[in-house]
Amino acid sequence: MTVYKSIPGYEGIYEAGSDGTIWTCDNKVTFRKLPNGSLQKRTWKRRKLSPKIERRNGSVHHDSRVELWKNGTHKTKLVSRLVASAFIPNEDDKPCVNHIDGNPLNNMLDNLEWVTYSENIKHAYETGLNKEPKKVTLIKKETNEIERFRSMSMASTFLGKNHGYVSNKIKRGIKEFCGYEVV
Repeated sequence: MTVYKSIPGYEGIYEAGSDGTIWTCDNKVTFRKLPNGSLQKRTWKRRKLSPKIERRNGSVHHDSRVELWKNGTHKTKLVSRLVASAFIPNEDDKPCVNHIDGNPLNNMLDNLEWVTYSENIKHAYETGLNKEPKKVTLIKKETNEIERFRSMSMASTFLGKNHGYVSNKIKRGIKEFCGYEVV
């Protein structure tokens, strides 16, 4: 049986279902400004939102997303993040939602978990979701100490930088940074 919970920040407006769906709340109220300047009130019936899915060359490249409206403005949100936010406590304030089975369209509650960027990348390598990691070796210039990583992202994390840091440096032809040399 599907359970529904309010989406934090959108209470009384939207709900997430444990089956990975997003719904407008019954009797949701919105207002719009008419050409004469007056406001028109609209009361909505409960309805399921249709997620948008970006496809390239016939395959899915991104999670499903929905547009949520509040106070006259809208934001595009990841369905997985909305479901996780509604149901899964995030005491450690982890920034990512991982799809345990690797399917970005399976947003069912039992397929989602909060993870760090590092845990998310590690999961992708361990499950074969990321098939082309670019291994990186860093040599500390002062000591010639060697650090080997199975991905540029892991090397970036080791350096205390964002996950694309090493990749960006290498793409720009920079082979020395943060006291290390890339070999």
